[in-house]
Amino acid sequence: MPNVKLRAQYFALLTLLFAFPTRVLSFCHELEVVQSQFLRVAATTPAPIEVEWMGHSTFQITSSKGTRILTDPHGAFDLPRPTLPQHIVTTSHQHGPHNSVHMAPGTPVILHGLTAGGENWQKVSTTIRDVSVYVVPAYHDKSQGMQRGKNAIFVFRVDDICIAHLGDLGHVLTPAQLKLLGKIDVLLVPVAGGMFTVTPDEAVEVTKQVNPRIAIPEHYWWPGGADRFAAGFSKVKRLNGLVLKISKQELPPPIEIVVFAGAGR
Repeated sequence: MPNVKLRAQYFALLTLLFAFPTRVLSFCHELEVVQSQFLRVAATTPAPIEVEWMGHSTFQITSSKGTRILTDPHGAFDLPRPTLPQHIVTTSHQHGPHNSVHMAPGTPVILHGLTAGGENWQKVSTTIRDVSVYVVPAYHDKSQGMQRGKNAIFVFRVDDICIAHLGDLGHVLTPAQLKLLGKIDVLLVPVAGGMFTVTPDEAVEVTKQVNPRIAIPEHYWWPGGADRFAAGFSKVKRLNGLVLKISKQELPPPIEIVVFAGAGR
């Protein structure tokens, strides 16, 4: 009897998958997670992905197959820079410390959160190599972009781990934005703003809204710059370096804060 029920659930999920392929595959939603449990029962433990902080809002995310994503390249010479060819580069908005795409080696696909003119959203929903990417529209301020413009939240699905990079988010999230985000495993969140991004207290609120397994603070530029943010949570892990290696099976229950060593301006 349990096998009959399991098969019925499996075929129901397949029906939804074929009925709404773009929606299911473009977002990190509960349906996709449930579907993954059915389709990957016999899967072996995958190699971990790597999340490396290069300062400011710049991360190099590497899949188990070696696909590299560079977020919001800072362009600074006094901060870490990528040395390996990049496959995907994303920019949350068109300010210099977030769109210095020239610092990315190789010939990557460049995904701008905004069009070159900065007035319309560029439609970004695609799969490149083994990485799926989607954009959730947001703002750089609390007045719907009237002060500092728009901000793109990039969502990546890497080895079944859903990662959201908040860019220079300037406000707490709306119910509509949370619905578009879906179920996030790793949240990359700016914590030392107020003038340019959310404040540390607002970053705590946003993180609790999203409820990721792991939240990594960034966009701070002094030692201890993440402490006020981290104080808002009971589980905090401090690394000795700038790289987190993790697989889907190793993700902790929500919400663990992972603070990298050092600071990036």
